[in-house]
Amino acid sequence: MIPSEKSRVYARVIESKRLTDDIVRLVFEAPELARTAQPGHFVAIRAGQTEAPLLRRPFSIATSDGQRCLTVIFRIIGAGTTLLAARQPGESLDVIGPLGHPFEIHEDRPAILVAGGLGIPPIGFLARGLKERGILAMLYYGVRTKAELATLGDTADTVRQLVVSTDDGSAGHHGLISEVVAREIHSDCRLYACGPRPLLDVLIRLARERNIPTQLSFEQQMACGVGACMGCSIATARGYQRVCTDGPVFPADVFFD
Repeated sequence: MIPSEKSRVYARVIESKRLTDDIVRLVFEAPELARTAQPGHFVAIRAGQTEAPLLRRPFSIATSDGQRCLTVIFRIIGAGTTLLAARQPGESLDVIGPLGHPFEIHEDRPAILVAGGLGIPPIGFLARGLKERGILAMLYYGVRTKAELATLGDTADTVRQLVVSTDDGSAGHHGLISEVVAREIHSDCRLYACGPRPLLDVLIRLARERNIPTQLSFEQQMACGVGACMGCSIATARGYQRVCTDGPVFPADVFFD
């Protein structure tokens, strides 16, 4: 996997919309990034308009129109995301990207996509990329409650089948999406996933036991986002690797003992 050439740009906010009480969709104009962004890439955004907060916030790219605009979707969880959620159309964003290694798309097997919570942005981006190649994937998506399915947008229109689960039973399977995936997937597929670490750990186990080629996009707190600080390193069977530059997309077999 070859990382893209990254750029620092001052992007113009096009849209800021609350999808739920605490989840925001932010669309911004950044042609330099939109032309090279691929599913699995992320951007690092300065949340405020001053030096505080100091650290940028990393966000997976949810959509790119390939020419002009990018979209990110995030949950408001602290000071930085609160500031970012308050940005208005016309304001400028300080953005670095596209960052990291993207997904590698293969066409030799049926594609199965799995997302948990706000793991959906890169998976939705991937679903669109697969559809452009004539591949309609199956998507398994797990959220806390039915309201969070608003994060799907038009992703349901890009897959051949959508299976959902909710923690509270308000839609689909009542329980974890990993329970459904473990019951239904087989070895004749390629698996692509993003979500919380417990979900990815289940998928790593399934990939090993059922010999399923699998790529996993990891969510991790980051300080620099460009590989300098080592703060996002995770343990693999090949030693510690940085999520920001060695990932965020890793093949599952790097975690096999």
